[in-house]
Amino acid sequence: MDTIKKQYNKIRRTGEKKMAQKFKPDVVLKEYWNDNERYADFFNAVLFNGRRVISASQLEPQDTEASSTLQLGDSAESVTAARDLFKVVKTAMGAEFMLVGIEHQDKIHYAMPVRVMNLDAYAYNKQWKLLKEKYKHEKGMTQEEYLSHMRREDKFLPVVSVVIYYGEKKWDGAKDLHGVLDIPEEIKPFVGNYPMHLVEVADNQLSFENANNIDLFEMMKILYDTTNSRKQRVQRAQEYEKEHDLDDDVIRVLAAINNVQIKRTGKKEELNMCSLFEEIARENKAEGKAESVLELLEDYGDISEELRMIVMKQTDLGVLREWLLAAARAGSIEEFERVVKSRSDLQK
Repeated sequence: MDTIKKQYNKIRRTGEKKMAQKFKPDVVLKEYWNDNERYADFFNAVLFNGRRVISASQLEPQDTEASSTLQLGDSAESVTAARDLFKVVKTAMGAEFMLVGIEHQDKIHYAMPVRVMNLDAYAYNKQWKLLKEKYKHEKGMTQEEYLSHMRREDKFLPVVSVVIYYGEKKWDGAKDLHGVLDIPEEIKPFVGNYPMHLVEVADNQLSFENANNIDLFEMMKILYDTTNSRKQRVQRAQEYEKEHDLDDDVIRVLAAINNVQIKRTGKKEELNMCSLFEEIARENKAEGKAESVLELLEDYGDISEELRMIVMKQTDLGVLREWLLAAARAGSIEEFERVVKSRSDLQK
């Protein structure tokens, strides 16, 4: 949501002692998609229009890091590439037939087609290196096979990489290699292209079967629906949560993507979307009051960056109401700063 703050600086205190837990998006997303049921369902939606072709039992995790040595003239350089998630798909008989990977993006990356192409190239190069090792001391190979480090009938496993974009802003970057090249039309047919498969959570027509995936993508569409007001989005999200009883993993992903903290009471996580949106609404209200304070102070001159940060970081509505009144009555920025300092001294 465009109005969700990147970070909560305070959590409202109640009679019970609470602490807030802020999840890292990369960690939470990897944990969510590590579940083979969700992973298989996602690729069935992307590759097969929702038909159940891949099952969870066919998936096995692969090493997400790949290294390669590049020969640059007389020198060699070792390069390492890391994927977010990478799994092999096996047939019912146990034979490997496809490699599938997911890359997470919460912001637009204008070089993403190049990055995906490199990751896929590493995956193919790794398969080739395994063949090189296999045939290192092999006899009976033809001259061409020996040169290639593989037999003529050998085939690599196809690699499918999908970028999941969790941002609210419409992806305006390139979706293939040609899109990032400054290339004359005359020579474009001679320059190899490489497509990037992109899924935008806020704008897609994917058909899921897994309940968690359905809820996650539906909630993201609701949150990012700019045709509705913020209040309407919150109401729709709350109604959806009540009707569908969201899984805790789904709520963690939603909280992580939107940089919202999860409250804890004792050892129990309060993973209720209603309380999450209430906290968002409260924080938005505080932000609005803080901006009103600054608007009043701007009539007296330039506001220092330090004072601006102090005001914007304040989330206590009672304090902000007090500061708003003080800003209206103050004859200068210095007079307002004395009010802020006196409160700070009292808190000490």
